[in-house]
Amino acid sequence: MRISISKSFRNRLERIFLFAQTDYSLRYYGSKLGILWAFLNPFFQILIYYLAFSYLIYHRNDPSYILYIFAGIITWQFFSETTKNSINLFHRQRYILQNIGLPKVDFFWSLIASKFWAYFVNFLIFILFDLFLSQQALTFKVLYLFIIWFGLILFTLGVAFFLSTLYIHFRDLDHLWDVVLMAGFWMVPVVWDYHIVYKNYPFMLYNPVTSFLIDIRKVVLYNETPEMGGLVTALVISLVFAVTGYFFMRHSSKKALEFL
Repeated sequence: MRISISKSFRNRLERIFLFAQTDYSLRYYGSKLGILWAFLNPFFQILIYYLAFSYLIYHRNDPSYILYIFAGIITWQFFSETTKNSINLFHRQRYILQNIGLPKVDFFWSLIASKFWAYFVNFLIFILFDLFLSQQALTFKVLYLFIIWFGLILFTLGVAFFLSTLYIHFRDLDHLWDVVLMAGFWMVPVVWDYHIVYKNYPFMLYNPVTSFLIDIRKVVLYNETPEMGGLVTALVISLVFAVTGYFFMRHSSKKALEFL
């Protein structure tokens, strides 16, 4: 059975890919090594963590904690960088929106694609260090990552819809969101033991980022299966955020160009 894709849909996918590729490449524009920095940055980052925690802070070789921290940091970076960049998305693309009238949602998909590709490259470096330092092989449970990432993308996309639309009317939102992200870094188990969440603050598991981060570590670091109840709950919350955020963006940004 052959699946046919309309020409307009193919053009739309190509356009989203082009926007994402441009956004991803711009961060390395003008540098000598160019796109190679996409692999060097996470490599040196995790190497610095290894040296710092092994010889400067703890004075002991503890690769499990280093990998634990790195998994948390790169996952949080994906969420924080994507949402931060989404705030002024309409303002950055106002000329295209005013003159060409492309679907607004395409800019969000291109932003997600660009940031997730950067996250995926970081994750590959993380996996290589995990295989080298922990000496354990990955199993079929790694397939759960695709479900977890799907939920993480949905939740991030929903938050991006709300932020970009609200910024049209509240220009101080970018500064406020910096404060929220700073607080969120310490409320999500990025650098501290996630078991504290289960014992003392179980309500924090309703934050999908917390739930997804815990599941990522379970799959990759401990070769465990995610707790299905928590994963389904996080997926449902993320889907609700994505859908409501999309309709909020569509409804509230109809006259957005008048305010840009």
